[in-house]
Amino acid sequence: MQILEIGCQSLLRESESVFHPDGLSGILLLLTGGAMQLTVGDETMQAESGDTVLISAETALRMTAAEDLLYDWVLFVPAADESFYQALQLPENTLLRFGDTAFLSVLMQQLCAEYYASNAKRSEMTDCLMKALLIRIAETGGPIVSQQAAANSDPHYAALVRLREKIYANPQEKWSVEMLCSEVNMSRSYFQLIYRETFGMTCIADVINCKMNRARDLLTSTSYTISHIAQLCGYDNEEHFMRQFKKNNGVTPTVFRREHRT
Repeated sequence: MQILEIGCQSLLRESESVFHPDGLSGILLLLTGGAMQLTVGDETMQAESGDTVLISAETALRMTAAEDLLYDWVLFVPAADESFYQALQLPENTLLRFGDTAFLSVLMQQLCAEYYASNAKRSEMTDCLMKALLIRIAETGGPIVSQQAAANSDPHYAALVRLREKIYANPQEKWSVEMLCSEVNMSRSYFQLIYRETFGMTCIADVINCKMNRARDLLTSTSYTISHIAQLCGYDNEEHFMRQFKKNNGVTPTVFRREHRT
Protein backbone atom coordinates (compact mmCIF):
# COMPACT_ATOMS: atom_id res chain seq x y z
CA MET A 1 0.00 0.00 0.00
CA GLN A 2 1.37 3.40 -0.98
CA ILE A 3 0.30 6.23 1.33
CA LEU A 4 0.25 9.61 -0.42
CA GLU A 5 -0.88 11.79 2.50
CA ILE A 6 -2.28 11.27 5.97
CA GLY A 7 -3.77 13.36 8.77
CA CYS A 8 -5.02 12.67 12.29
CA GLN A 9 -7.34 14.92 14.26
CA SER A 10 -7.67 17.39 11.38
CA LEU A 11 -9.98 20.28 12.20
CA LEU A 12 -13.09 21.07 10.16
CA ARG A 13 -14.84 24.15 11.51
CA GLU A 14 -18.58 24.76 11.75
CA SER A 15 -20.17 25.55 8.36
CA GLU A 16 -16.74 25.27 6.69
CA SER A 17 -16.41 23.23 3.51
CA VAL A 18 -13.54 21.29 2.01
CA PHE A 19 -14.14 20.93 -1.72
CA HIS A 20 -12.29 18.81 -4.26
CA PRO A 21 -14.28 19.28 -7.51
CA ASP A 22 -12.02 16.94 -9.48
CA GLY A 23 -11.53 14.47 -6.69
CA LEU A 24 -8.18 13.23 -5.39
CA SER A 25 -5.34 11.26 -6.95
CA GLY A 26 -5.90 8.22 -4.74
CA ILE A 27 -8.49 6.53 -2.54
CA LEU A 28 -9.45 8.63 0.49
CA LEU A 29 -10.22 6.75 3.70
CA LEU A 30 -12.11 9.11 6.00
CA LEU A 31 -13.01 8.46 9.66
CA THR A 32 -15.45 11.12 10.87
CA GLY A 33 -15.29 12.64 14.33
CA GLY A 34 -18.69 14.31 14.32
CA ALA A 35 -21.80 15.07 12.28
CA MET A 36 -20.68 15.83 8.75
CA GLN A 37 -22.36 16.24 5.38
CA LEU A 38 -20.53 14.53 2.54
CA THR A 39 -21.28 15.06 -1.11
CA VAL A 40 -19.53 12.30 -3.04
CA GLY A 41 -20.05 12.63 -6.75
CA ASP A 42 -23.77 13.36 -7.10
CA GLU A 43 -24.81 11.77 -3.79
CA THR A 44 -25.14 13.61 -0.47
CA MET A 45 -24.68 11.63 2.76
CA GLN A 46 -25.18 12.51 6.41
CA ALA A 47 -22.34 11.02 8.45
CA GLU A 48 -22.29 10.60 12.22
CA SER A 49 -19.28 10.49 14.51
CA GLY A 50 -17.29 7.32 13.84
CA ASP A 51 -18.63 6.66 10.35
CA THR A 52 -16.11 5.71 7.69
CA VAL A 53 -16.10 6.09 3.93
CA LEU A 54 -13.67 5.06 1.19
CA ILE A 55 -13.91 7.64 -1.60
CA SER A 56 -12.70 6.45 -4.96
CA ALA A 57 -10.00 8.31 -6.85
CA GLU A 58 -11.00 11.29 -9.00
CA THR A 59 -14.48 11.46 -7.45
CA ALA A 60 -15.76 14.95 -6.61
CA LEU A 61 -15.94 15.50 -2.85
CA ARG A 62 -17.32 18.18 -0.56
CA MET A 63 -17.23 17.93 3.26
CA THR A 64 -19.23 20.31 5.47
CA ALA A 65 -19.40 20.26 9.28
CA ALA A 66 -22.50 21.06 11.35
CA GLU A 67 -20.16 22.06 14.19
CA ASP A 68 -16.41 22.10 14.84
CA LEU A 69 -15.09 18.55 14.61
CA LEU A 70 -11.91 16.52 14.23
CA TYR A 71 -11.48 13.74 11.69
CA ASP A 72 -8.82 11.26 10.58
CA TRP A 73 -7.95 10.53 6.96
CA VAL A 74 -5.45 8.76 4.74
CA LEU A 75 -5.00 9.10 0.99
CA PHE A 76 -3.54 5.96 -0.58
CA VAL A 77 -3.22 3.84 -3.70
CA PRO A 78 -3.12 0.03 -3.61
CA ALA A 79 -0.18 0.02 -6.06
CA ALA A 80 1.37 -3.47 -6.00
CA ASP A 81 -1.32 -4.62 -3.55
CA GLU A 82 -4.23 -4.13 -5.94
CA SER A 83 -5.24 -7.81 -5.73
CA PHE A 84 -5.21 -7.65 -1.91
CA TYR A 85 -7.42 -4.54 -1.93
CA GLN A 86 -9.87 -6.02 -4.45
CA ALA A 87 -10.14 -9.26 -2.47
CA LEU A 88 -11.45 -7.32 0.56
CA GLN A 89 -14.45 -6.18 -1.52
CA LEU A 90 -14.71 -2.90 0.35
CA PRO A 91 -17.61 -0.74 -0.86
CA GLU A 92 -16.43 2.66 -2.06
CA ASN A 93 -18.42 5.91 -1.84
CA THR A 94 -20.68 4.31 0.79
CA LEU A 95 -20.92 5.19 4.48
CA LEU A 96 -19.86 2.37 6.80
CA ARG A 97 -20.65 2.02 10.49
CA PHE A 98 -18.81 0.07 13.18
CA GLY A 99 -19.10 -1.25 16.69
CA ASP A 100 -15.50 -0.43 17.57
CA THR A 101 -14.77 3.00 16.12
CA ALA A 102 -12.21 3.83 18.82
CA PHE A 103 -10.06 0.90 17.74
CA LEU A 104 -10.05 2.20 14.16
CA SER A 105 -9.02 5.60 15.49
CA VAL A 106 -6.13 4.03 17.41
CA LEU A 107 -4.95 2.27 14.24
CA MET A 108 -5.12 5.56 12.35
CA GLN A 109 -3.05 7.29 15.04
CA GLN A 110 -0.42 4.54 14.91
CA LEU A 111 -0.36 4.72 11.12
CA CYS A 112 0.10 8.49 11.23
CA ALA A 113 2.90 8.23 13.79
CA GLU A 114 4.76 5.66 11.69
CA TYR A 115 4.26 7.65 8.49
CA TYR A 116 5.99 10.69 9.95
CA ALA A 117 8.68 8.68 11.76
CA SER A 118 12.21 8.46 10.39
CA ASN A 119 13.02 4.88 11.38
CA ALA A 120 14.45 2.39 8.86
CA LYS A 121 11.36 0.16 8.92
CA ARG A 122 8.92 3.00 8.23
CA SER A 123 7.63 1.63 4.90
CA GLU A 124 7.14 -1.89 6.24
CA MET A 125 5.30 -0.64 9.32
CA THR A 126 2.97 1.69 7.42
CA ASP A 127 2.20 -1.09 4.92
CA CYS A 128 1.29 -3.53 7.71
CA LEU A 129 -0.82 -0.99 9.59
CA MET A 130 -2.64 0.14 6.43
CA LYS A 131 -3.51 -3.46 5.58
CA ALA A 132 -4.63 -4.12 9.17
CA LEU A 133 -6.87 -1.05 9.01
CA LEU A 134 -8.50 -2.17 5.76
CA ILE A 135 -8.97 -5.73 7.02
CA ARG A 136 -10.61 -4.40 10.19
CA ILE A 137 -12.99 -2.30 8.10
CA ALA A 138 -13.82 -5.27 5.88
CA GLU A 139 -14.52 -7.50 8.90
CA THR A 140 -16.58 -5.16 11.07
CA GLY A 141 -18.05 -2.42 8.91
CA GLY A 142 -21.54 -2.41 7.47
CA PRO A 143 -23.18 -0.12 4.90
CA ILE A 144 -25.66 2.31 6.38
CA VAL A 145 -29.14 1.90 4.99
CA SER A 146 -30.81 5.27 4.40
CA GLN A 147 -33.59 6.01 6.85
CA GLN A 148 -36.24 6.43 4.17
CA ALA A 149 -35.24 3.22 2.39
CA ALA A 150 -35.24 1.30 5.65
CA ALA A 151 -38.60 2.76 6.67
CA ASN A 152 -40.10 1.80 3.33
CA SER A 153 -38.64 -1.70 3.28
CA ASP A 154 -39.37 -2.85 6.84
CA PRO A 155 -42.50 -2.15 8.89
CA HIS A 156 -40.49 -2.61 12.09
CA TYR A 157 -38.06 0.23 11.33
CA ALA A 158 -39.61 2.74 13.74
CA ALA A 159 -39.58 0.18 16.56
CA LEU A 160 -35.90 -0.57 15.90
CA VAL A 161 -35.01 3.12 16.00
CA ARG A 162 -36.83 3.54 19.33
CA LEU A 163 -35.04 0.47 20.69
CA ARG A 164 -31.65 1.79 19.64
CA GLU A 165 -32.41 5.12 21.32
CA LYS A 166 -33.32 3.18 24.48
CA ILE A 167 -30.03 1.23 24.34
CA TYR A 168 -27.96 4.40 24.07
CA ALA A 169 -29.97 6.12 26.81
CA ASN A 170 -29.36 3.20 29.18
CA PRO A 171 -25.75 1.95 28.85
CA GLN A 172 -25.95 0.60 32.42
CA GLU A 173 -28.45 -2.07 31.37
CA LYS A 174 -27.19 -5.63 30.90
CA TRP A 175 -28.66 -5.93 27.42
CA SER A 176 -28.84 -9.41 25.90
CA VAL A 177 -30.19 -10.56 22.54
CA GLU A 178 -33.19 -12.09 24.34
CA MET A 179 -33.98 -8.80 26.12
CA LEU A 180 -33.73 -6.85 22.89
CA CYS A 181 -35.93 -9.30 21.01
CA SER A 182 -38.61 -9.08 23.68
CA GLU A 183 -38.56 -5.27 23.50
CA VAL A 184 -39.78 -5.41 19.90
CA ASN A 185 -41.58 -8.78 20.08
CA MET A 186 -39.55 -10.48 17.36
CA SER A 187 -37.92 -13.86 16.95
CA ARG A 188 -34.20 -13.96 17.71
CA SER A 189 -33.08 -14.84 14.16
CA TYR A 190 -35.29 -12.25 12.42
CA PHE A 191 -34.39 -9.53 14.90
CA GLN A 192 -30.65 -10.08 14.50
CA LEU A 193 -30.98 -10.08 10.72
CA ILE A 194 -32.92 -6.85 10.34
CA TYR A 195 -30.97 -5.05 13.10
CA ARG A 196 -27.73 -5.55 11.18
CA GLU A 197 -29.38 -4.65 7.87
CA THR A 198 -30.80 -1.46 9.38
CA PHE A 199 -27.85 -0.18 11.42
CA GLY A 200 -24.87 -1.85 9.77
CA MET A 201 -23.75 -3.84 12.82
CA THR A 202 -24.98 -6.60 15.11
CA CYS A 203 -27.15 -5.66 18.08
CA ILE A 204 -24.49 -6.81 20.57
CA ALA A 205 -21.76 -4.85 18.78
CA ASP A 206 -24.02 -1.80 19.04
CA VAL A 207 -24.62 -2.44 22.76
CA ILE A 208 -20.85 -2.67 23.35
CA ASN A 209 -20.32 0.50 21.33
CA CYS A 210 -22.88 2.28 23.51
CA LYS A 211 -21.14 1.12 26.69
CA MET A 212 -17.71 2.10 25.35
CA ASN A 213 -18.99 5.57 24.44
CA ARG A 214 -20.25 6.00 28.02
CA ALA A 215 -17.03 4.62 29.49
CA ARG A 216 -14.83 6.99 27.48
CA ASP A 217 -16.98 9.93 28.51
CA LEU A 218 -16.78 9.02 32.22
CA LEU A 219 -13.04 8.40 32.05
CA THR A 220 -12.37 11.85 30.63
CA SER A 221 -14.98 13.87 32.54
CA THR A 222 -15.01 12.34 36.05
CA SER A 223 -12.67 11.04 38.74
CA TYR A 224 -14.69 7.86 39.29
CA THR A 225 -12.73 4.68 39.90
CA ILE A 226 -12.47 2.15 37.09
CA SER A 227 -14.61 -0.21 39.16
CA HIS A 228 -17.39 2.38 39.52
CA ILE A 229 -17.27 3.24 35.81
CA ALA A 230 -17.57 -0.46 34.99
CA GLN A 231 -20.74 -0.63 37.13
CA LEU A 232 -22.19 2.49 35.49
CA CYS A 233 -21.64 0.86 32.11
CA GLY A 234 -23.44 -2.34 33.10
CA TYR A 235 -20.49 -4.59 33.97
CA ASP A 236 -20.55 -6.68 37.13
CA ASN A 237 -16.96 -7.79 36.58
CA GLU A 238 -14.27 -5.10 36.47
CA GLU A 239 -11.80 -7.41 34.72
CA HIS A 240 -14.34 -8.16 31.97
CA PHE A 241 -14.89 -4.43 31.50
CA MET A 242 -11.15 -3.78 31.29
CA ARG A 243 -10.61 -6.57 28.75
CA GLN A 244 -13.47 -5.36 26.56
CA PHE A 245 -12.35 -1.74 26.82
CA LYS A 246 -8.81 -2.60 25.71
CA LYS A 247 -10.12 -4.76 22.86
CA ASN A 248 -12.28 -1.89 21.57
CA ASN A 249 -9.95 1.03 22.30
CA GLY A 250 -6.49 -0.43 22.00
CA VAL A 251 -5.46 0.68 25.49
CA THR A 252 -6.58 0.05 29.09
CA PRO A 253 -9.05 2.43 30.77
CA THR A 254 -6.24 3.84 32.93
CA VAL A 255 -4.04 4.63 29.93
CA PHE A 256 -6.99 6.08 28.02
CA ARG A 257 -7.80 8.39 30.93
CA ARG A 258 -4.20 9.53 31.20
CA GLU A 259 -3.92 10.25 27.47
CA HIS A 260 -7.30 11.98 27.03
CA ARG A 261 -8.02 13.71 30.34
CA THR A 262 -8.08 17.48 29.92
